[in-house]
Parts: sequence; C-alpha cells; structure tokens
Amino acid sequence: HIPTSQNFSTDMKYRPPSGPTGLVFSDEPSSVPKLVLLGGPGCGKGTICRKIVEKCNVVHVSVGDLLRKISVDESEFGKELRDIIASGRLVPDEIVIELIRRELNSPKCREKGWLLDNFPRTPDQADALFDMGFIPDKYVFIEAPDQVLIDRCSGRRLDPVTGEIYHIKFNPPPNDPDIRDRLVIREDDRPDAVARRLEIFAECQESMPDYLEEMKQVFNGDAPLEEVIDSVLTYFFPHAPLYAH
Repeated sequence: HIPTSQNFSTDMKYRPPSGPTGLVFSDEPSSVPKLVLLGGPGCGKGTICRKIVEKCNVVHVSVGDLLRKISVDESEFGKELRDIIASGRLVPDEIVIELIRRELNSPKCREKGWLLDNFPRTPDQADALFDMGFIPDKYVFIEAPDQVLIDRCSGRRLDPVTGEIYHIKFNPPPNDPDIRDRLVIREDDRPDAVARRLEIFAECQESMPDYLEEMKQVFNGDAPLEEVIDSVLTYFFPHAPLYAH
C-alpha cells in the first residue's frame, strides 16, 4: 500500500514531552539501542549508518530511503514526491512522521533497536517523535562546512540497478564499463538542489527544541571518514570492547 498525503492521520496532536527540561531522558539503559544521527546532505550519514548496522545489528531507518522507495511509484503521489525531492524542498512533516511511526512500531525495530538517519529534522518532527514515545538514548550531529557538503554531493553517483552509491573521488565505482555507463546523479544531489537543502536544513536547526539540543553530541564531519565512524561508534556503544577508549 502506497501512502498518500490524503490518507495520513491528521487527528493526532503532537506535543513536546511534559516535565522539566533535563528530565525527559532516562539514565537507565534501554533494552535495545535507540539512536539518532543527523547532519546535512553529504556529511557521511549513510556510510556511518551502514557501518553501525554492520557491526551492531540495529535497524537503519532512513527517511531518504523510505521516501525514494515511494517516489518511484507511478501514482500521483509518487510523482508529486519526486518533484519535491528533486527541488530540494522538505516533504511535509505529517507524511514523514507517519512513515517513521510505522517503521519504529515494526517488530524488527522493537526487537533490535533503531538508528534514525536524518530524523527528526524539524521541530514538529522532534515533538512527534517524543510524543509517540520513541525517546532516543543518544543523538549525534555531524557538522561540516556547506561547500564541503556541496562538493561531496556533486561527486556522488547512483547505480539504479543495485542501489549502490559511489563517489567519483572517495568511493569510485568498479572498473566495469557496464556499471559506469549506467550510473546517474540523483536529482537531489545536483548543486542547486543541495544548496537549497542546506539552506532549509540550517533554518530548521535554528528552531529545534531545547530538550533535543541538550542531548546533541557534535562530531566534525570534515575529518577523515574512518575517524568519524570510530568516534561515533565509540560514543554510541562506549561499553563495546571494539569501540571503548
């Protein structure tokens, strides 16, 4: 069933968590990991998330992947979503929130835990996440200069057959003419779309709620990627022997 902007529930009211600031987070360890990783386009989120999933077996919940999966549908909503993504605009909150709600309520997320990739991006999404009872244990923000992010995105190439993403400089595709000939640039990776996405992203970050900002741990996304991955893994899983200092 392909969701549409018409069939998402609008009767639920999303509220910020009640209680004094600073008491919304529990010091008790969760039975499964509940993690958030956020950053601008091109900061390395996808690669970092894949490494975390590979090593720690949590469920990677990527807003971008969920939306792109729907956007290939030839329904009216799929076409509308493609236009939004290509322009760099934000997909309406109510759609993204409902997709995330469905994923986090799935048996696999309840059993293994979850790693939210680029959610919550707006104040309403943050309020919704907490109001639905999905309280993250830790929140990592990957920071890098805008021009670095634009350069990284413009070098990305997608294999439409396998879904694999390469980079002409940092992760070149195999030396196979068939693969190289079919690689494409995603519409949202074109420089004008990336610049617009960064502008919107920055605007949203300025108004994120204090209760989320207080738990944010910032990492330098301009550092070598392997260093960033190791640092994030150590922060997320400090008691795991491989990542403990």
